[in-house]
Amino acid sequence: MQNPFSISHATAVIRTLIAGAGCLAALTGPAAGEESRPAEDEIVVIATKSPLPASETGASVTVIDAAEIETRQYQFVADALADAAGLSIARNGAFGGQAALRIRGEASGRTLVMIDGVVVNDPAAPGGGFNFGDLDVADIARIEILRGPQSILYGSEAIGGVVAITTRRGAGAPSLNAFVEGGSFATFRGGAGLTGAGSRLDYGLTVSGLTTDGVSRADEADGAREADGLERYTASANLGADLAENFRLESSLRYNHALTEFDGFPPPDFTLADTDDVEESESVLAAGRAILTLFDGRSENIASIGYHRIERENRLGEMTTFESRGGRISAEYLARIRFSERLSLVAGAKSERTRIDTAEADEDVVVNSVYGLVAVKPVAPLTVTAGARHDDHETFGGETTARVTAAYAVEAADLTLRGSWGEGFAAPTLFQLNFVCCGGTAPNRDLRPETSTGWEAGFDKRFGALATLRATYFRQRTENQIDFDFFSGAFVNLDETLRRGVEAELALRPLSALDLHVAYAFVKGENEQTGAPLLRQPRHAATASADWRATAALSLGATLRYNGEENDIGGIVDDFVRVDLRGAYAVNEKIELYARLENAFDAQYQDVLGFGEPGIAVFGGVRARL
Repeated sequence: MQNPFSISHATAVIRTLIAGAGCLAALTGPAAGEESRPAEDEIVVIATKSPLPASETGASVTVIDAAEIETRQYQFVADALADAAGLSIARNGAFGGQAALRIRGEASGRTLVMIDGVVVNDPAAPGGGFNFGDLDVADIARIEILRGPQSILYGSEAIGGVVAITTRRGAGAPSLNAFVEGGSFATFRGGAGLTGAGSRLDYGLTVSGLTTDGVSRADEADGAREADGLERYTASANLGADLAENFRLESSLRYNHALTEFDGFPPPDFTLADTDDVEESESVLAAGRAILTLFDGRSENIASIGYHRIERENRLGEMTTFESRGGRISAEYLARIRFSERLSLVAGAKSERTRIDTAEADEDVVVNSVYGLVAVKPVAPLTVTAGARHDDHETFGGETTARVTAAYAVEAADLTLRGSWGEGFAAPTLFQLNFVCCGGTAPNRDLRPETSTGWEAGFDKRFGALATLRATYFRQRTENQIDFDFFSGAFVNLDETLRRGVEAELALRPLSALDLHVAYAFVKGENEQTGAPLLRQPRHAATASADWRATAALSLGATLRYNGEENDIGGIVDDFVRVDLRGAYAVNEKIELYARLENAFDAQYQDVLGFGEPGIAVFGGVRARL
């Protein structure tokens, strides 16, 4: 077995490039006549692995920050993601049900999810995706979403896009915040966080928990009556130390434990039934980073290690029905080099070992990678990025991917035109290579890696302080898509699938105290060989939100969500409309009361065929900031 931290011979090329670029950075000055970037332009990291104004990335990026999470009163990260254009959540029941994220119709296993820079996709899950079902927002500072094939910077699994979640770090004077809330279904949720920074040290600590009786996972409309509850506890810590003016150490730790009741598919019919199944899961995340800055800040060198492990056990009474352990450990070196305001380089090398331990397999695999990306402004209004990556997979050999983006600012019209083209690559997961069931005789060890090519074109139009309109057309083709085949009882490759559509967002502030936001997506996905539509992806989806600061102390809000009809295994999931209402009242600078009415009109709907969702529900709580 290879050393998990060994790097292929191509690393020598990257090292030479970085060394030469570092020397050039020391000698290159800023171009004459360069203009400063507008202060209101949001800085994002996800698109280039380096801070860059969103308007210059050429990519479709969405940012959800802590202020928006608090205003909308989200409980789970899945709720926040579902409101973004082009993203959909397929959840088999509320309160801890498996929640799979799709970006532009790509299944959850083709979306890379990171928490504090560590990949948290579960290699022991059937699709290799991340379950958002019990991920609370209590310690979340920021979520960045990048759409489309992104393997150039993020490697395998980043075919549909990337979600980067950042938890709270410390800054300024010590600050304590806490909240408690309760409501329908005997739900209680609470948490507390402490953040702060001294002259050289900073810290962010958070604990949170939730317990609820829940509702039946199997739809009550089909006769299910037994409620399925959830207990979840999370603790996270971020520590930072400035050991010198140009040298910093950072660490992140996170622990999550969940006990989730669910309804299973018992024999002899193997259909969804009102059973007493329970899943217990435990995950641990650890990360460390060393950051060295050189040449007056023009060269930033980041060495990082990451570790994530998730263990799951399903039980029916005293009998264990499923058990798995999945994890990964990685080491990465990243260099950010700014030659001038018009030219910068990102380059790096990464080695990652992924492992699973299930009834079918106890196996691991190593992937070594090198990558580089250049951002250039040949003329002031135009920003172009271009790069490539090579992944050396222990089982499937080498794969090279590329990406190009462009953004052009038409300053006279306050308009940005943007476009991108990129490639994606996803090797079969260890689970997919080893799993067989349902009468099958052997797993499919001949699976081929998935590859994807996609492009998009769009614009961002600003109407002063009044409104911003954003629209994007995208088209993406995936070859060798891996899906489960019930006839063979194993995973198989499909020839080609095609996804195309339109995303549109409008942010409007007609009054200084009123914010309106509308997001819409049309996504059409199909198997090009058979013409069959892809599963669990609504063709039409929309969200409309309004938030009104009625007084200095009182704020009111509402969100309407529309989810169009979609195909599922065994039938059609009907479209639905759901309305949520919310309000908050600041008693003083330190205490705030809040309440929300979810599913205010008691819509009866399903996210996944056969699985019910809660009816009308009310929750209320209090926040304190000290």
